[in-house]
Amino acid sequence: MLTREEHLKRSKEAALALLSAGRMREAVSSMMTDIVKSPSSALPHEIHALGICAAAAGDTGAVREYIEGFI
Repeated sequence: MLTREEHLKRSKEAALALLSAGRMREAVSSMMTDIVKSPSSALPHEIHALGICAAAAGDTGAVREYIEGFI
């Protein structure tokens, strides 16, 4: 089983790889689903609205901030 930090690192890497490939919506979706899978990630679901809105607007920088903002 991965630690929270390992899980978060892998999640970010996967999402950033998708973002680098120009797959913004998939990057946000990947991050969302990975974060929900972690039992130690008790976040309000509203936080994901930031990533969803950024992807819908085509704002690569904001999507990157959404992904990298998880600590």
